[in-house]
Amino acid sequence: MTQLFFFSLILVPFFFKLNYLIFRHLIQLFLLYDTPQWCVVYAMIIVFYFFLYIYTVHCQILSNIISNCSFLNKTYLSNIAVSDQIQFNNNTSIILTASYSFLSSSFSPFQLGLIYQFSSSNFLVPFPIIFNCAERVQSCQLKTITGISQDSEPIHVRLTSFNFTTITSMGLYLKQGRYQLSNCSLNNGQQITDPGTTFYIQIQYEKSVGKLL
Repeated sequence: MTQLFFFSLILVPFFFKLNYLIFRHLIQLFLLYDTPQWCVVYAMIIVFYFFLYIYTVHCQILSNIISNCSFLNKTYLSNIAVSDQIQFNNNTSIILTASYSFLSSSFSPFQLGLIYQFSSSNFLVPFPIIFNCAERVQSCQLKTITGISQDSEPIHVRLTSFNFTTITSMGLYLKQGRYQLSNCSLNNGQQITDPGTTFYIQIQYEKSVGKLL
């Protein structure tokens, strides 16, 4: 009986953040009524706070998960210059056919839908990540689809701030290929996209990079 009580002294404050006054009251009850019946009461209180703690944590996790997120299509299509370069298979799948920028030494004007040459062999497309469920996306799990039996392992990537001529957003520099995004951190890390939601991005080049014709 005494061992049960002292075990509760360790568990209750640590796991359940039991209010100090309630905890002190339990000690007083134990000292006054050190009987088997009260041991049952102590055990029931511990179990009650255990389930209360689990319920609270579960609700906090659910409140931080945002469901029904999708690409904000109208923002991508708002730039008339690239509206014919973007296709949406559905609300979570986007295809961008990027064209060569001809700006090997300058990134201005910075525009969506262009392939930028960062070095003699490094050509990347700055792609904004814009969702309808958040003002800002901080980071995501990124997976590259290789098209073979084993795709790359998902990696955690932080997004870069982009200042396009018409859009200010967070995004990624992507090569030609297919990608999956999931578990994206939203609004200063306070929320996250539903783990069951996957966003698909396909970047394809209009023509081979490095060639003007």
